[in-house]
Amino acid sequence: MTKKSFAVIGVGRFGLALIEELVNLGADVLVIDRNIEKIDKVAKLVTNAVCLDSTDVDALREVGIANYDTVVVATGINVDNSIMTTLILKDLGIQDVYVKVQSEYHARVVEKLGVDQDHLIWPEQSTGRRIAKILVSGNFLEFIELDQQYSFVTVTAAKKIIGKHLLELEIRSRFGVNIVAVRRNEKIMIPSSTTPFETNDEVLLVGSNVNIEKFIQWLNK
Repeated sequence: MTKKSFAVIGVGRFGLALIEELVNLGADVLVIDRNIEKIDKVAKLVTNAVCLDSTDVDALREVGIANYDTVVVATGINVDNSIMTTLILKDLGIQDVYVKVQSEYHARVVEKLGVDQDHLIWPEQSTGRRIAKILVSGNFLEFIELDQQYSFVTVTAAKKIIGKHLLELEIRSRFGVNIVAVRRNEKIMIPSSTTPFETNDEVLLVGSNVNIEKFIQWLNK
């Protein structure tokens, strides 16, 4: 898998948890914050850490923000700062922008700026670690937490399973996850044990977060 690069703007509790997990997952990470003490705290962990105002478009250009695959706006309670930063990122042509939102109002505004609904992050520290795995994978189409331990996810069928069926792959017995449906050509179908997966299939599965992570790692190898 090609190594992905991320820029994380804001080093609060959520941002720090996200940064640490992205680093643990081997990602190339740029960290931006206007507080020099926070930058000093993470400087040794990441590829690059810069102290600057994220609402300064020239400063963002200078650090090459547009060269990163994904940018996460993880700033704190200053909603205006988050909105302005998001606006600048979209104006710079950055497509893959995630935003930590503080309220329904905040969420509606950044959606109007062009941020996809599934790229909105409702903050909690543990979410920072879970969202890092999703971002690095790049394979998730949907991710719904059922509780602290179990989730429902949708992934794109990888080459490894195309042309093969559930009986052959033994996914449930090997990984402990259940494939509950397949979305094919915009239609939902319940696959039989001998239904082969096809290119562009979207696979809907449920299981514990630990088992889902193992399955995704195997799927992407």
